[in-house]
Amino acid sequence: MSRSLLLALAALAVAGPAAPRTPAATVAAVRARAEAAQFQGTILIGEKDGSSRILTIGPEPVAPDAVWRWASITKQLTAVIAMQEVAKGRLDLDAPVARYWPKWKAPYAGSIRIRDLMLHNSGLPQPDESTPDADGVPAFYRSSAVSPARSAGGFCAGPARAAPPAKYEYNNCDTIVLAEVLARITGRPFDRLVRERIARPLGMKGFGMFELDKRRPHVTPNGEFTNLDPLLNLGVNGASAGAYGTIGDLWRFDRALLSGKLLPAAQREIMWQSSRSNGFYGFQQWIFPAKLSGCANEMQVVERQGLVGGIEHRNYLLPATSQAVIFFGRHRPSGYGDPWEGKGFAYDVLSTVACRP
Repeated sequence: MSRSLLLALAALAVAGPAAPRTPAATVAAVRARAEAAQFQGTILIGEKDGSSRILTIGPEPVAPDAVWRWASITKQLTAVIAMQEVAKGRLDLDAPVARYWPKWKAPYAGSIRIRDLMLHNSGLPQPDESTPDADGVPAFYRSSAVSPARSAGGFCAGPARAAPPAKYEYNNCDTIVLAEVLARITGRPFDRLVRERIARPLGMKGFGMFELDKRRPHVTPNGEFTNLDPLLNLGVNGASAGAYGTIGDLWRFDRALLSGKLLPAAQREIMWQSSRSNGFYGFQQWIFPAKLSGCANEMQVVERQGLVGGIEHRNYLLPATSQAVIFFGRHRPSGYGDPWEGKGFAYDVLSTVACRP
């Protein structure tokens, strides 16, 4: 070993690793609030400088690099890829699905806009209401279900619930159909798109997409699974809820989105538009103003929820401060509350992180 390398290693040993930017007092306060709320799982605090702190909470804490099912947080990734195509001029939010998929056989293929898919105004069939079996699991999610690409042209193209633009109704078919539109525009299936454009460039090494009939590939048993979990085929969810990865992987995505690496500012702001009249729902995520305790002014909060089986997650982005707070919870319900109401566990943690002195 060269003398110069030895000196460099010695300097690192003296200096130690770079200290995270989150103050110790903030970390301690977040931990105290989490324990008081009886939260069990992992919390990540992400800072503007790219540093982060991961807290594991509960009697059986999980490893910081544990791999979790992301559930509907997957929809945030889908929205970003769609807006990348908007930025390139290859996707028009007000164009009907039929422009990009002429053979789509849905009753309103010529009138359901891309915007309707993004805002859950499509009126498409509802997978959650497909025929349940004796265990109460909707047929759409059972192991015998088909791939998302086939669902987009099959179940999701079935009898409409309402004519578009329909009243807001949360629906996984919207994202599944959107992913198929993206595949036809780009010539790449969604799982390849998300790896090429997001996971690989950002170094999300624990990231992956569930495959059909492979219910928990490479996913550590960190969650408090329900007795229905073995009956769910997570591969049917695709772009709606089919991703998995570490909490650090999700922070890499959040950080890139906040810093402008994934989308031009104009398309990101369109994605983050919302109003009280539509329940503060933007493109595949909630965006609302919150008067956090200790902050002088209202702060914009971008929220994405993820629930599947026995786990419940929240991904909060704070564009004004370029911070993020991520909760990966082992139990449902986790009692996060709603920050826009100005109360609850998540509201307290966001206030602690964003409004510190």
